[in-house]
Amino acid sequence: MAENQEQRLNFAIVNVKTEKLDINPESFMEGKTVAVKAGVNYGVDKEKHLVKVLFTNKFIHKDKEEENQQDDAPFIDLTVSCVFVLDPESWKKLVKEDENIFVLPHGLASHFGMLTASTARGVLHNETENTDYNKYIIPVNDVGGMISGNIQIPLNKDKSA
Repeated sequence: MAENQEQRLNFAIVNVKTEKLDINPESFMEGKTVAVKAGVNYGVDKEKHLVKVLFTNKFIHKDKEEENQQDDAPFIDLTVSCVFVLDPESWKKLVKEDENIFVLPHGLASHFGMLTASTARGVLHNETENTDYNKYIIPVNDVGGMISGNIQIPLNKDKSA
């Protein structure tokens, strides 16, 4: 039990922001196959013990027959961020002072990514409600599968969150 408590990390969501929402009707083609390109990025603010997660989704038309084709411009381009604060003890567990890096374990990075992806789903629904674009949803993907391992972020003087 004591060992489990030593591994516990405490955090809270302190900010949610729609970083980008572009709906481009000129790029939409009725009846054409739709693909969603998703990406996730991480940053930190070492002074405030913040971790920022950006989750991006681009809804594009992709022709199944042409694997190497250039992607069309997205008809929906959405980026949502969530900022998480860690308590001082949790922060200390994730900082490698001697290497001046912050290490976000894969499991926690995945969890933060999933929370941000879920938030993005809500933003997309809310912003497209009562429009023809409301039928497009962000698929439930394994965000952890988008991340190859622990996230290592250099701790320089400039903020990256």
